[in-house]
Amino acid sequence: MRLAGAQIPVSKDVEKNVETIKHAIDWATDNECDFLVTPEGSLSGYLPGFNIEETIKGLADIEEYAKEKSMGLCLGTLWLDKEDQGDIRRNQIRFYDKEGVFLGRANKTHGVNHDETFLMNDIDKEGIRIFSLLTPPGGTGQQYLNAVGLICNDMWPHYASKSIPHLAELAGATILIHSSNGARGNDKDKVYNTWHDANLKMISHITRIPIITVDNIYHINGEYYDGPTSSESGVVIDGEWVTDVPRTGTQYFYWDF
Repeated sequence: MRLAGAQIPVSKDVEKNVETIKHAIDWATDNECDFLVTPEGSLSGYLPGFNIEETIKGLADIEEYAKEKSMGLCLGTLWLDKEDQGDIRRNQIRFYDKEGVFLGRANKTHGVNHDETFLMNDIDKEGIRIFSLLTPPGGTGQQYLNAVGLICNDMWPHYASKSIPHLAELAGATILIHSSNGARGNDKDKVYNTWHDANLKMISHITRIPIITVDNIYHINGEYYDGPTSSESGVVIDGEWVTDVPRTGTQYFYWDF
């Protein structure tokens, strides 16, 4: 199964983000990929006061476009879910199969200050969610990956009792989908880079689960930035990067799992 990753700008403008994601879908289609992974908040922008109306409109556009292209999606966006408690702001990866069927969403569990009011730690309520990424979606000769979605901070093991990679390992995951959008452009970039690199390598080694990870190329607030990403985009297998994705600018890549 061929999964693509898109290291792309996540801006404040939903319409601009829609066009960016469409270009990524085109690239993934041209390269015969089955699923495309996008960064955290790639549709809505990673903004506490994101425009839900524009995001709803943009999502409908992306859903239809991906369906026409037969491209499965692991789409990072902020969202407003209707839940038992009412309308709840979520930071999530939305999973779609190659026929455009919505498979469900993985919500961010370990938030940071920038996430503000969204409800965290629903993993206690719903547990680890496994998404079966199938190709073809129906019929015989299916191939599949048991995917767990992790959003930025969810990958990092500083919540010992709620280590999502460990819980994913126990649940039988065969791939970790990691959508990231970290701070960058400050005097601690080197520290964060070392942390991200070491943990991605170690988690993939300890769990024996491959990781595909993508980051935003702009600042976390959606403003233009021309420096390196906060963490490397690409694929990590058993402690080693098997891709070599430049850390600046829009970059696309794929890996055959």
